Amino acid sequence: MNIDTEKALIIEQVKLVNDTDLIKAIKSLLDYGTKRGNEKYEIPEAQQNLVMERFEDTRKNPEKLLDWDEARKTL
Repeated sequence: MNIDTEKALIIEQVKLVNDTDLIKAIKSLLDYGTKRGNEKYEIPEAQQNLVMERFEDTRKNPEKLLDWDEARKTL
């Protein structure tokens, strides 16, 4: 089922709800989702630099990389 179909089904179900507490809970979830969707994340420069250093290290030393299947076995 695609997301538009799921949303349409949810909307129809919400239309049938008469429980005030349930409506408040749904509204709270929607408010939370809207807030999270609008957040902008700032990645500190120090963390960006660390990632870039690690990329550069793997470019220079590709033998340090592990095969995913082998790494997964050790986890």
